Amino acid sequence: MESAVASGIDWGAAALFMLIGLALLWGFVFFLRQNRKDYESLQQTLASEEDEANE
Repeated sequence: MESAVASGIDWGAAALFMLIGLALLWGFVFFLRQNRKDYESLQQTLASEEDEANE
């Protein structure tokens, strides 16, 4: 029987893990960008409500 090291790399599994890793990274970046947009929108809303309250 060949050992796992002697048989080499299973390229299908490596590609699958790479795709999963890239998908997770893309999802994380998308999440951070959306959070930043939501945060900026919230700041604008709070600033406009504060201006209205001061009038």
